[in-house]
Amino acid sequence: MVNGTFLPADFDEDGQVNADDLATWQTAFGATDAGDADLDGDTDGADFLLWQQQFGATPAVAAIQAIPEPATLALLTAAVPLAASLTRRRA
Repeated sequence: MVNGTFLPADFDEDGQVNADDLATWQTAFGATDAGDADLDGDTDGADFLLWQQQFGATPAVAAIQAIPEPATLALLTAAVPLAASLTRRRA
């Protein structure tokens, strides 16, 4: 789970569906539910299909949250000259 979102085929919950998740699925296939993407209690071909469909995916919320708000840029634009003027006065 990343920022409240969940990708079922992200078995290691690192926010990406990648080769590490495939390794988890392979190890769990037919043995445990560690690679259970469809939440049916087992690791099988249906879970692999979900992994294929989600391969390379990251949660959309995480991508959206990485973009700073316009207000942040305005605040930084105002803070830099202020900080520069304060350092000039002290010198």
